[in-house]
Amino acid sequence: MSNRENFFDSKMIVNIMLALTLVLSAIYYLNYSDEIHDEVTTVIVNSLNDVNNSLAEQESARK
Repeated sequence: MSNRENFFDSKMIVNIMLALTLVLSAIYYLNYSDEIHDEVTTVIVNSLNDVNNSLAEQESARK
C-alpha cells in the first residue's frame, strides 16, 4: 500500500474526528463558560441543599 492509503485508514479517521470533537467542545466551552459555570454551581448548591434537608428530616424523625 502507498503512504496515502495508510494515512487515511480507519484509525486515522477516528483520531481526526476525536480531535475535531475536542476542538469544537473547547470552543463551545470558551463561548459559554459563564453560563456553564452558573448552571454547574446551581446544580451543586441545589444538591447540597437537598442533602441538608434530608439530613435535617432524618434528625427530626429520630427525636
